[in-house]
Amino acid sequence: MNIIIFEDSNIDYLSPFSINHCSFELKCGIYSNLERIINSVNKDSSIYLIVRPDFKELIQEKFPRHTVNPKIIPKGLYLNGAAIWNSKNIEKVSSGHAFSCSGHLVAFRENDSINFENVEQLLEKKSSVTSDIQIDYISYLWDCIDLIEATLNFDKENFSRFNLDVDSSVIIDEKNLYLSNSVKIEPGCILDASKGPIILNEHVIIQSGAIIKGPIFIDHHSTVNNGAQLKGHIIIGPKCKVGGEITNTVFQGYSNKQHDGFLGNSYIGEWVNLGANTNNSNLKNNYGKIKFQFNHKIIDTRKLFIGAMIGDFTRTGICTMINTGSNIGLGSNVFGGGFQKKYINSFSWGEEDVVDFNKFIKTVEIMKERRNEKSSEIEVSFLKKIYNKINK
Repeated sequence: MNIIIFEDSNIDYLSPFSINHCSFELKCGIYSNLERIINSVNKDSSIYLIVRPDFKELIQEKFPRHTVNPKIIPKGLYLNGAAIWNSKNIEKVSSGHAFSCSGHLVAFRENDSINFENVEQLLEKKSSVTSDIQIDYISYLWDCIDLIEATLNFDKENFSRFNLDVDSSVIIDEKNLYLSNSVKIEPGCILDASKGPIILNEHVIIQSGAIIKGPIFIDHHSTVNNGAQLKGHIIIGPKCKVGGEITNTVFQGYSNKQHDGFLGNSYIGEWVNLGANTNNSNLKNNYGKIKFQFNHKIIDTRKLFIGAMIGDFTRTGICTMINTGSNIGLGSNVFGGGFQKKYINSFSWGEEDVVDFNKFIKTVEIMKERRNEKSSEIEVSFLKKIYNKINK
């Protein structure tokens, strides 16, 4: 079967993540949306990724096993990359109807191949006549946080368990603890899985004195620092280093929050570094509903708790104070006294200046070398295009 994974017009409301990522890269459990689809379909299925034209080279480099934006899209099952798929709901949408959720087209079967240039017209046509289906759809980044508990409870059934010697730590509800055999838990930790699973992937290190409460997933080669307080509803991607107090937060991967400071109800992109004693507010003092700004549009989220949505490669100075419901773009250097602005454009330097692109790329290279990773020419070119577009 051909599986065609597409983005929809809601992508701008997934910023700042969507500045350089596609919707199917989002995480709210062990797997990204794309990994979840691949795990749920037949192994002989061919995967096609339909993305914004400017993203073609970047996504093809990230996912070389799949075909991105082919000139001719074959017939097959179209799935929205912003939805949370599993084998059961994929089976439900395989009947041939077009299905929608909360007004968004999420799936349909197309029996004819089409030219790529006609895909938008096809999506618009299919959206006009649909049947509603109950499925989790990510409209905003904070939806990922709301879905962590249910998603991890589903994912844990497919995660292997190993019995490690953790006698020197306090374990609550051991049957809800899922550990890879290469996990290292130092003495004096507290792991409380009574309110949700604790899932630790390969080569995770939990340093002495850390307190970890489920539901939480920590991906491979990440480190939890001494004395950290991870209070549940947390996803920590690969090769992260975290400390201080964290709750209701997703780290996409390769990011640092090593020091004291509170972080809550936030979505943190890749290669982000939060300086010592960076704190964010996730609740207004008057307990009012939070408004959130997307570029030139402000929406009423109708939510009490929203922290910061932070794009890739952004850094904060020590003692940075981040306001409730903040949107901080890609590649920014955030510092200065008092609360920061709620909307900070990509490549901002402090309150008024702009990042020097060449210095930015040099810093990115250093950051990636520390994780044994490196940037490609395609990624650098993509970032340069974003920079030029914002600063034209």
